[in-house]
Amino acid sequence: MRYLTTLIPAALALLFFALPARASEFTDMDICLGRQVIARALCKSPAEVNYVSQVRDNIYLYSVFYASRETHFFVGVYNDMIRIQGKEFQTVTRTIPYHFDAMSKCGVVDFSLPNCPTVGRIVCCSEKTVEEQLDDKFWNRPIPELLEEDLRNALQGDNATVPTPEPGPATGQ
Repeated sequence: MRYLTTLIPAALALLFFALPARASEFTDMDICLGRQVIARALCKSPAEVNYVSQVRDNIYLYSVFYASRETHFFVGVYNDMIRIQGKEFQTVTRTIPYHFDAMSKCGVVDFSLPNCPTVGRIVCCSEKTVEEQLDDKFWNRPIPELLEEDLRNALQGDNATVPTPEPGPATGQ
């Protein structure tokens, strides 16, 4: 019985940490997805859609000029779907599947309307941390440059050997 009381919390902790990352951890990506999806649903430019506020976790409010007036839309971004609902026009409701790529921290939506000329994927990525930006900056350089830098660091490091001067020509003495 004693082992069971320690095994259950350990299994729950393992299950909790083993779940894939939720898109709600990346608010900037969710806001971008909401703006892009509303623009695509209304066949407008994303610049015409304005982010207003975060209503609750995963639920955002946007405003856009629609049906000859300023209209508000709620967007909910969940694990594998995005839900749009009009505040004034509640019949304007749509649920759109999307995929969250945990490696690149990007949300990808394949969504288009037949009567709208805008096609292609919607991709919104979360802002990278300073460490991730430095990693990208490092790995996006050409290999010869990386090798040159390693050689320079090795020659200037504490373990670098100091070359000894070669003996000059014999003076004949």
